[in-house]
Amino acid sequence: MALKRLQNAARPSGESHRFWLTLAAICLVGLGLRVAIIAEFLRENPIAERPWTDSDTYWQMAGEMAAGRWVGDTPFLSAPLYPYCLGLLRTLGGGLTSVYLVQLPLHLGTAVIIASAARRRFSPATGLVAAGLFLCLTDPAVSSTRVLANTVQLLLVALLWWRWVILIEHEARRWRDIGVVGLLIGVLALSYPPAMLLLPAYGVWLWWFAGHGWPAVRRAAGGVGLAALAIAPATLHNAWIAGEFIPISAHGGITLRQGNAAKSRGVYTPVAGISPNRSHMHEDAARVYARVHGRAGSWREIDQYFRQQAVEFWKRDRTRALRLFATKAYWFVTSCHYNDMMPVVLERRYGVGARAVLAPLSVAWLMGAALVGLIMVLRRPVRSAPEWLILGLPFVVVVLFFYSPRYRLPVVPVVCGLAAWALVSWPRCGTLAKCGAVLLIALPLPLYFLNVHNKFDNPDDMLMVYVPLLSSSHQRLGDTRLAAGDLKEAERRYQLALEILPGNPVAHRQVGALRLRQGRPAEALGELYLAMQNHGRSTPEQRQSLAITHRLLFNTYVALHRPREAVSAAEQVITLDPNDPDPHLALAWLLATAPDDALRNPARAIQQAELARHLAGAGRSEPEDVLAAAYAAAGRFDDALAAATTALTVARKSGDNELAEQIGQRLALYRDRQVCRAAPRPMSIPAP
Repeated sequence: MALKRLQNAARPSGESHRFWLTLAAICLVGLGLRVAIIAEFLRENPIAERPWTDSDTYWQMAGEMAAGRWVGDTPFLSAPLYPYCLGLLRTLGGGLTSVYLVQLPLHLGTAVIIASAARRRFSPATGLVAAGLFLCLTDPAVSSTRVLANTVQLLLVALLWWRWVILIEHEARRWRDIGVVGLLIGVLALSYPPAMLLLPAYGVWLWWFAGHGWPAVRRAAGGVGLAALAIAPATLHNAWIAGEFIPISAHGGITLRQGNAAKSRGVYTPVAGISPNRSHMHEDAARVYARVHGRAGSWREIDQYFRQQAVEFWKRDRTRALRLFATKAYWFVTSCHYNDMMPVVLERRYGVGARAVLAPLSVAWLMGAALVGLIMVLRRPVRSAPEWLILGLPFVVVVLFFYSPRYRLPVVPVVCGLAAWALVSWPRCGTLAKCGAVLLIALPLPLYFLNVHNKFDNPDDMLMVYVPLLSSSHQRLGDTRLAAGDLKEAERRYQLALEILPGNPVAHRQVGALRLRQGRPAEALGELYLAMQNHGRSTPEQRQSLAITHRLLFNTYVALHRPREAVSAAEQVITLDPNDPDPHLALAWLLATAPDDALRNPARAIQQAELARHLAGAGRSEPEDVLAAAYAAAGRFDDALAAATTALTVARKSGDNELAEQIGQRLALYRDRQVCRAAPRPMSIPAP
C-alpha cells in the first residue's frame, strides 16, 4: 500500500488533470441526458405533480414540517432523514419541481464521488468507467425524478465507500478518517435503516485492521460511538413519543412479514388487513393486533407480533423458506423489470417515461462484472471490507425481507466500481482467467432470456397495480386543471386516463363534469351513464364517489329540463350521503317550486327542508329560504313569512347581498299569499 501511494504521488499532474477533464465531460453529457429525462417527466408523468404511495407520504410529512410540526405524534414509521430534508425544502418555499432540481446535482455528485473512490481504489481509468456506468443505469437516473430517499441513499453510500477507502489508505491511523466513516454510517442509517448493522461490523473490522491491541479498541469504540451519536436523535425522538426503545423505524416487523409467508414469491406480498400505504400501515396493524389479543398493543408489541409471524413461517416450513430465500437472491441478481414504486418498463409502454431509455442499463446487467471485480479484491478480504460489506448488506436485506429495487439500490456505487475494475483489468488477465471473466460478465444475458422464457420478472405482473394508479393520477391531474379553468389540458388528462384504463368510472364522471361545464349536457349524460355502469360501491370511498356522480346527474337533468329524472338522482344522492344537507335542499326546492303541478309535493318538500335545516345547523340562510318556499307551496304562508324573514336576516349578516335580494323578492310573494315558481337549484359538487 505504501508503494502504491508513492506511485500515485509520482504520477504526473497532467494525468490528474486529464482525469478530471474527462470526468467533467462525462458528467456534462450526463447532465444533458438527465435534463431531457426530467423535462419529459414534468411534462408527461402525472406523478410529477401528484406523487403516490410512499412519495405522497413523504411529501405530506414535509408539508406538516413546513407548517411547524417538526415533531410528530408517532415514532418514525420510515427513515427520517429524507422527509426532514424535504421539510426544510418546503419551509424555504420549494415545491415538487424544486425537489427534482435539487436531486439532479446530488445525482451527478454521486457519479463524481464514485469516480473518485474507484480511482483511489483501483485506477483512474476505472474511476472514469465507473462514473459512466453509473450515469447509464436506469434506476438511479429515474430515482432522481422521484420523491423517494434513493438519491440521498446513493450519495451517502458513495461517500461512505470513498471515505472508507481513504481510511484504509492511511492504515486507520487518522482519527479524522475513523470519525468521518463512523458518522457516515450513522447518517446513512437515518436514510437506510439496515445500515445500523454496519455499526458492529465496522467496529470489529476497525479493531482487527488497527492491530487488535488496546489502541485498536479505542479506535473501534470511537468510530462506532460517532455512528451511534448520529443515529441518537431518531432514537431519542422515538423514546420521547412512544416511551420505547425504537432505534429508527417502527415498521421493521411488518415489512418482514410482507416478504415471508406461504404465498410470498420473493417480492412485496400484501398482508390481509394491512394497507400498503405507509401512513395507514400502523393503524391497520394495531387493529389486527387488538382483534387477535383483545387489547391494544404497544409499538414494539405490534411490530414484534408481525415479526414473529415471519419467524414462525421459517421454522414451520423450512424447505419453502429456503426456496423463498433463494428466489429473493435470484431476484436481487437478475431482476431488470420489477419495481414496486416506479416500473420504468411500464412507464415507457404508457408514454410517461420514454426518455428513460437515455439511461439504458439495468443494475442486473452489471452483476456479473461486479462479481468478477469482487473476486479480484477478495484476495485481500480485510482490505476489501468496504466492498463486500456494502454489497452484502442490501443482499441480506433482500433475502430476509423481499426484493425491491429500492432495497437493492444501495449496492450501485460499489457495483459500478467493481464492474468497471473488472472491465478495465480484463485485457491484462491470463487466458484462463480471461475466459472465466468473460463467462461471468456475460452471465446476465442468458439469465435474462431464461427469465423471459419462464415469465419471471414479467412486467405484466405489475399491471394490476400500476394501471389503475397511473389512470387515477392522470384523472386527478385533470381535476387540478379543471379547477384552474384549463379545460383543454383537463380533457387531455381525462382522455389519457381512459386510454390507460378504459371504463375508469371517475374519469368518465369527470369528463361528464367537463362537458356540463362546456354547456354540452347531452354528452355529459352519456359519460355519467358510463361512470355508473363501471362504478363499484363496496367501500365508503366508492360510495362517496358514486354520490358525486349522482350529483352531477342531477345537475345534468336540470340542464336538460328533465325534472323527474332529477328527482330520482337527488334521491340516490340522499341514499348514498344522507347526512349532507345539500341534496335534501335541492330535492325540497324542486318539489316545492317546480312549474309542473304533477311533480310538486309540498309535504315531502317540507320534510326534506326541515331535515336539511337540522343537518345544517344554525347560521345558514339556504335551509330557511327553501323551507319558506315549501311552506308557501303547502299554503302555510305565515310559516313561509317567518322562515323567509329569518333567511333574509342571516343572508344580510353574512354579507350575501345577492341572495338577500332574491329572498326579499320571494318574501314579497309570500306576503301576497303567492307561491314561488322557480328553476331547480343545482347541487354543489364536492372536490373529488
